[in-house]
Amino acid sequence: MNERDLKYFCHLVESGNYTATAKHFKVTQPAISAALKRLEKKYATQLMTHQDHRSRLITTAAGQVLYIKARKLIQEFAQVDLEVKHAEDQKVRLGFSHVAGGLWLPRVIETFAHHNLLQAVTTEVSISEQLLTKLRHHKLDAAIFSSLQPLQSDDLQVFPLEIHPLCVLANTQHPLSHLDLIQATDLQGVSVIAREPHSLPNSALERYCLQSNVRSKIIYEAPSSQLVEKLVARNLGIGFVIDGSVSISSNVVKIPLQPSQAINCYMQMAVRKSFIPNEQQLQCIELLKKVKGQD
Repeated sequence: MNERDLKYFCHLVESGNYTATAKHFKVTQPAISAALKRLEKKYATQLMTHQDHRSRLITTAAGQVLYIKARKLIQEFAQVDLEVKHAEDQKVRLGFSHVAGGLWLPRVIETFAHHNLLQAVTTEVSISEQLLTKLRHHKLDAAIFSSLQPLQSDDLQVFPLEIHPLCVLANTQHPLSHLDLIQATDLQGVSVIAREPHSLPNSALERYCLQSNVRSKIIYEAPSSQLVEKLVARNLGIGFVIDGSVSISSNVVKIPLQPSQAINCYMQMAVRKSFIPNEQQLQCIELLKKVKGQD
């Protein structure tokens, strides 16, 4: 049994046709037939059958088991290939969520520059879910992401970095600006500048209002926390952002949430448990952990 035979077999199961499979791999039909015979000989059982030469191939129960296992093996073969090739690469590929990019990336770049390692780093910014998918598919070496609760994973090693609470931004002329703490009921009927849908601050706002049965009056959904702050500075409404994600204008105040209703943003770094970094990659990943807590 080899990887090529498994690829032929899986495509044969999916197409149900020798000719289509041979055309896909640009080989002869007898080559596909021979691969199937080798697999059936190895396992001493029939894997595929058909009623006649014109009918679609039918996968047996044993063939279905082999197909499921083979698909996983083929994926692992591909991942091994990527890992082996990447082992000689002196680059470490880092992904940052939009929230983590704003809060963390400047500090990371500064730290890596101080250690003369900027040339060893490539970075990209995306949503947390896409970063974790790329990490699992070996397209990233580490992902610094944000979520409303700590991530637990069977295949990823997760390191906690920082916790940032959500807070309210209000113009100094706004009635809420004089409060020391915000309760969810304070937002009832108040114009809110929210972040765009599916962003972490937007999800946090939904959770915050839902747990107190308050309906937020969202008048605009901004693509960035910086725009939220600028619109609050113009007194168009209050903002709901992650503490530390924006620079506060002179006419804007930051108000924390009531501790009993507080919602936190968890900054975390994830690395594949299967990842075997080379010396420079390991140095970069270890350095990332030490950026924590710096200003």
